[in-house]
Amino acid sequence: MHLEDWWIPDDAAAGAPPDAAWLANFKVGRFRAAGGKLELRGGRLRFCPNRVDRALGSRVWAVPLDAITVVGKAPRTWNLLDGGVRVRLRVVTRDGGEHLFVVNRLRAVIAAIDGARGQPSPR
Repeated sequence: MHLEDWWIPDDAAAGAPPDAAWLANFKVGRFRAAGGKLELRGGRLRFCPNRVDRALGSRVWAVPLDAITVVGKAPRTWNLLDGGVRVRLRVVTRDGGEHLFVVNRLRAVIAAIDGARGQPSPR
């Protein structure tokens, strides 16, 4: 067992491995972001929070890829507590929800999600 597997428990880990996964922070409130892992698995985009953030009330978030309408970049807001000092991954869902994630290699993550959705990735 790797430290990451212990630190970010995943209920779906017993099944097939994810198609892609990235360490990420997920904006869960106006002044808070939860740490964990963002992954493509079984036609869904999922975020699994780490042990500390689960203890603080963060839960697994998931959305079917066909419910995602926009994948792109969100500009900096300069809020230190929710990841706003970085350009973030922006995922908009069919219900109008906007979900923001701090990830490394943002362009590659956008391309991977768009590829899984069958969408051409913007340059």
